[in-house]
Amino acid sequence: MNQINWRSVFVFILLAFSFLSCRNNEYSKLKSSTRRISSEMRYLEKNTSEVAVALGMTVPTEKIDTTVNKFAPLKQKTFIQEYNFLYDAINGNNTVDYLQSLEFDSLKMSYKREGFGQKILREDVEVYTWYPYWMGDVWKSYDFNLISTISFFTYKIDPQSGSYLNPAQIKQWRETDLLDTAAKYNTKTLLNIALEGEENQVEFLQNESLWNVTIDSLAVLLKERNADGVEIEFSGMGEQSGRDFMNFVNFIRNNLDYRFISKKMFISVVIPTIPESFPSDLLELDELVDLFIVKGLDYHEVDGTTPVIAPLRNANPDGYSLDRTLREYLAMGLNPEKSILALPLYGAQWGGAWEGNEGYYSSEFEKKITLSEVKRVYESADSSYIMNSVLDEIMMTNYFFLEFPDGSSIDCWYDDSNTLSKKMDLALFRKFKGIGLWALGYDAGMDEIWQVVGEKFAGDEVFVKDPIAEIDGYPIQVALFLHKYEKLFVVTFSIMTIVLFFTLAYAFSDWRFRESILAHQLYRIIFLAVCLFIFLLIFAFFDLLEGNNWMLILIFILGAAATYFIQKYGGLIKSNKP
Repeated sequence: MNQINWRSVFVFILLAFSFLSCRNNEYSKLKSSTRRISSEMRYLEKNTSEVAVALGMTVPTEKIDTTVNKFAPLKQKTFIQEYNFLYDAINGNNTVDYLQSLEFDSLKMSYKREGFGQKILREDVEVYTWYPYWMGDVWKSYDFNLISTISFFTYKIDPQSGSYLNPAQIKQWRETDLLDTAAKYNTKTLLNIALEGEENQVEFLQNESLWNVTIDSLAVLLKERNADGVEIEFSGMGEQSGRDFMNFVNFIRNNLDYRFISKKMFISVVIPTIPESFPSDLLELDELVDLFIVKGLDYHEVDGTTPVIAPLRNANPDGYSLDRTLREYLAMGLNPEKSILALPLYGAQWGGAWEGNEGYYSSEFEKKITLSEVKRVYESADSSYIMNSVLDEIMMTNYFFLEFPDGSSIDCWYDDSNTLSKKMDLALFRKFKGIGLWALGYDAGMDEIWQVVGEKFAGDEVFVKDPIAEIDGYPIQVALFLHKYEKLFVVTFSIMTIVLFFTLAYAFSDWRFRESILAHQLYRIIFLAVCLFIFLLIFAFFDLLEGNNWMLILIFILGAAATYFIQKYGGLIKSNKP
C-alpha cells in the first residue's frame, strides 16, 4: 500500500512540475486568452432571448441611434464588439473580420455590410432560373450571388402511378453537386414536378390516391438533398381540371408543412402565357403558394400573330405580348409582389420560301435556338462574313434575315442584353418581384446579360439578419459540427456513462481499491469531483441547468450529503477484507 501511495505522490509531483514549467510567455498569453474567452462564452450563453434583442432580430424597445451611419443602439454595438473580440481571440489575426464593417439600417431593422466588390441580389427581389438535366456541368460557370432560386428540371409525373417516369434524371438530382453549391450561396433549390397533356392531367388529378405516391416520393427526394421546395408545372391544363388542380396544390402544401416541421418549404406555380387559359382561381391559389411564375415565352405558338418567342408588344392589336399578359393577369387579381416574369434565353428560327405571285416569303417555324447558338452561328468572328441584325422596336426583339439564290430564306428572332433589359423593366414597372431566365447554359459566353441582371436587381450592400452567424470562425464551426452529429454524441456519451458506472461498481467490489480511494483525503476529493462532474453532465443533458438556479443549490446539497455519508460510513465497507 505504501508503495502505491509513493508512486501516486511521485506522479502528482511530476505533473505539478510539468505544469509549473510551462509558465512562459506563450502560456501566459494562452491563460489570459482562455480567461477572456471563458468570460465571453458565459456572456453569450447567459440568455438567448437577450441575444436576439441585442442583435436587432426582434422588435427593439430602445431608440435607434440617429447618427449619420445609423448604428445600432449601445447594447447592440457592445455585444458585437465583445463577440468580435472573442472571435479574434480564438482565430487570431489572420481572419477576415466582417463584424467591424457592420452597420445598422434603422428602416429595415437589420445589419448591413458592403459586398466586398461583388454584386449581391437585393433582399426583396427574385432572380429565378432553371437547370435542365441535359445541360451537364454548365452551372459551374455562373455567379450564384445573382441567383436567388434554381429549379431542377424535372420530375415527370406518371399519371397512372403517381411516381416518376424519368429515373435517369432523378438519379442525377440525387448526385449533382449543383444543390450543394447553391446552398453555400443561400440560393434556394426546387424540384420541378411536371405533367403535360390534358388527358394525363385529368387522369392524375381525379385520382387522389395517386397523390400520396407523389408526395411520398417527393418528400424522400427533398430530404435527401435538403432542398427548399417544389415547382409545380401543369402545361395545357383544361378548364375541367381547375378545381382538382387547386385541391392538388393544397394537398402538396399541407403535406410539405406536416413533413417538414422545422423548415418552411417553398412552392412555386407556373401559370401560362395566356391568362384566360388558366382554369384555377388566382386569389385562392395565392394563399397556398409562395411564388407565381408567369410564362412569358413561346408566344409564337399562341395565335400566329408573331414570330417572336417573347414580344414586348404586338403590332397586331388582337395579338398577345408580354405587356398584354401582365395587364390581364393583374386584372384577374394576380399578386405582383409574389410574381415573376419568366423570359427566354433562346430565340426562334424560321425557314421561308419565296411566293412569287404574292411577292413575299411564306415562313414556317423550324426550331428554337439558344442565344449561345445565335452568337456562334450568326455573329461570326470572321470579318469577311458579317451579318447585321435588325431591332424590331415594337416587339423589342432582334432578328437576322437571310435570302438565298434558290428562293429560300431564314430569319432568326432573338433577344440580347438590351432587349431583355427592356422586358425586365416591364416586370419592374408592373411591381413584380423579379424575373426568371430559361435556362441556365442557354446564354453561355454572354456575360453582358448577367451584367444587366446585376444592374436591375443587385447592389453592393448585403443585409445580415444574424451577424454572429455571418462569420465562419472556430466557434461557429464547432457548433455546427456538434449539431450535425448530435445523435452520435448522445449515443457515445450514454455508452461511456454505462461503461464507467459498471467499471466503478466492479472496482469498488475490491476492498483494496475502496481503501485506496477512501483512506486518503486527496483521493476522496478526486473521487467526489468526478462524481460531481458526472452529475453536472446528467443535469446539463436534460436541460436542468438553464435558468433554474435552485438546481445548482440542489446539486450542492447532493454533493455535500454524499461527502458526509462517505466519510461517516466509508470505514464500514472494509469489513470484506480477507
